[in-house]
Amino acid sequence: MSDYNKGLYKSWVPKPLQLLLILVFTILIMTLNPVNSGNISMMVGDLGIMPDYLMMANFASFIGMATAMPLILRVKMRFRTKEIMVTSLAVSAVLSFVIATTNVAEIIIASALIMGFFKMFMMLEFILPLMFILSPDGKRGRFYAIFYPFSIITGNVAGYYLSKLAYHTTWQYPHLLTAGLCLVLIMITVIFQHNQRFARKLPFSQVDWLSMVFFAGTFLFMAYFLSFGKTLNWFEDSAIRVSFWGTLISFVLLALRQLSLKRSYISFGIFTKSNVQSGLLMLLFTGVFLGASSLQSSFAVGILGYDMVTNSSLSIMMIPGVILAGVVAFYWFKAERSLKMLVFSGFAAFFLNSVMMYFMMVPELSYISWLLPMILKGYGLCALFIVVWYYTCDKLEMEAMLQAIGLILVFRSFVATAVFSSFLSWLQYQFQWESVQNLAVYMDGNLMSAQTALSGYKSIQLNAILAANKKVYGLICIAAIGMMIYVLQHHFGKVRFLRFRWAKARFTGALRRRKIVNVKIFRERIEESEDVTGA
Repeated sequence: MSDYNKGLYKSWVPKPLQLLLILVFTILIMTLNPVNSGNISMMVGDLGIMPDYLMMANFASFIGMATAMPLILRVKMRFRTKEIMVTSLAVSAVLSFVIATTNVAEIIIASALIMGFFKMFMMLEFILPLMFILSPDGKRGRFYAIFYPFSIITGNVAGYYLSKLAYHTTWQYPHLLTAGLCLVLIMITVIFQHNQRFARKLPFSQVDWLSMVFFAGTFLFMAYFLSFGKTLNWFEDSAIRVSFWGTLISFVLLALRQLSLKRSYISFGIFTKSNVQSGLLMLLFTGVFLGASSLQSSFAVGILGYDMVTNSSLSIMMIPGVILAGVVAFYWFKAERSLKMLVFSGFAAFFLNSVMMYFMMVPELSYISWLLPMILKGYGLCALFIVVWYYTCDKLEMEAMLQAIGLILVFRSFVATAVFSSFLSWLQYQFQWESVQNLAVYMDGNLMSAQTALSGYKSIQLNAILAANKKVYGLICIAAIGMMIYVLQHHFGKVRFLRFRWAKARFTGALRRRKIVNVKIFRERIEESEDVTGA
């Protein structure tokens, strides 16, 4: 057996069993979340804390994953696969138990950050083999078309069953179950995985830990700002002001630190490429629709009275749309078509979802009416995750992409979603008070008793929420039209203009004495982008 082994398991493990283990580990690692969104209401009621803390803990897990991204290759070269897996699973098991037994919100946030950090190391151990299995020819587009539907469906199904488990037991039980599963995975790892290195051992001392602290600090300050801004009335509170300036100062120190390092922690060079800039802008557009999930939850729980299990089941309705998007994207990449209309279809699906939600803001909505808008949401989410991520990272060198992918990941999973989720929640709150004031015009204290006025207060509040949600969804529809126009006019790497130009040439030899002559007209192609995706 050679000194280096790029596989995961020992040589005596049969190939079908290796594939099964890779699939099982991938599913369980993807469902390894420090905070289950469907259980937040139970955690808030039991712990007696504000939901903003749990929202920040959810953001902290994504920040931890992004912080680990620049270290992936260095860790892979420094430690054995078995060492990485056993350590990461052990840390996850301990922290899951801590989250289940603590009542301190700050400990939950810190545990979520560390769990996300180690989760990324485990995920990459299995994503890379899956990439070679699903796309042996190296076509990343077709791999994304399979992997993203798989990950989205896994997350939605796991979220539903964990919510159902918590509903019938307690919210602590899913975390204790997660800790137990991590211990089982450790035993499987010890038995089946080899103890050889992936490649030549590299020193671990060249990692700039200060840059990692600045990176995590930047986005943790931002997470606090976006999570607690509405509750603390934004800049009226000193803690919000501190978090705002902490975000700016940490980011400036991070950027300045990279200029003085020989081996930078992250690279900002790829952000000068037009496809990266356009991709980040489209990811920001996607955040508008993902941020609207808070409006959907407030409507389903606050107006329709759904419990946590029924509310989580709405995510299951997205699965047909997710599968459809994966199939369309797979054959789209196989045919090597331009990405423009595939991206347009994703935004169009989100637009239709927003239009339907606008007209569904009624208190008598039936459960089956959710099916079509959720299918459209699933298609839009999966299509944009596949295509925009592919387009953003296309034609990037592996080293530069690994250094900068942490920023792209945290932008997609945290910044875009958190910014618009916070903004739309604030907007909905303002519209709700405006609606209450408008409805109060029709309440005359001289014509009704105090008891009659109070009995109608609940109806006024519900109608105010419906009116506010309707206004916000209307604004989202208008914004979606602008997004689709942007996609239609964007080049996506194709040649947009042709220009004819006269060229002059000076001949030598027999024609040395002649003057400069016009030789011919030639066409010069002008490209607006360095990448040629879809050309």
